[in-house]
Amino acid sequence: MPYGDKKFSDVLVCDVYDKIVLKPSQLRKDAKINDAIEQMIANPLSRKVYVVDDDGKYVGTVSTETILRLIGYRVGVRDGGGISFYRSLRDMFKEDVKSIMVKGRAVTKTDTLTYAMTIMMEDHLNDLPVVDAENHLVGELVSLELFLEGRRVFEPKE
Repeated sequence: MPYGDKKFSDVLVCDVYDKIVLKPSQLRKDAKINDAIEQMIANPLSRKVYVVDDDGKYVGTVSTETILRLIGYRVGVRDGGGISFYRSLRDMFKEDVKSIMVKGRAVTKTDTLTYAMTIMMEDHLNDLPVVDAENHLVGELVSLELFLEGRRVFEPKE
């Protein structure tokens, strides 16, 4: 059945995951933060850089929020209060992506969009890495791709 005829709950990640971000930004664990920034600039449709090991397996994510926070610490922009000061001290000298990445959950092409949406809502994410059965990074599912399907949920019933 063509995915356009499926109910939202039956649409799979493979039906939509490569409509907006054709190739996910990725770096090795030993890459520098500046390399992550360059990847984000080169791929502006993605808000993440995925960290992979030497075999191309997904190990973590660096988000635009993390990069912005680090830039803010280095230029003196930060919230008032002690917690922010301690965070800035902890983070301001980090130089490689391994030290700032977060280990997140991923989806496979055969997972449903509702499963992906559950992860996104639980983890407060807009995007998810798509991996194969061996955990190799194969793509990125972005929230706008869910919107392409989700807008049907709000169409008037005839």
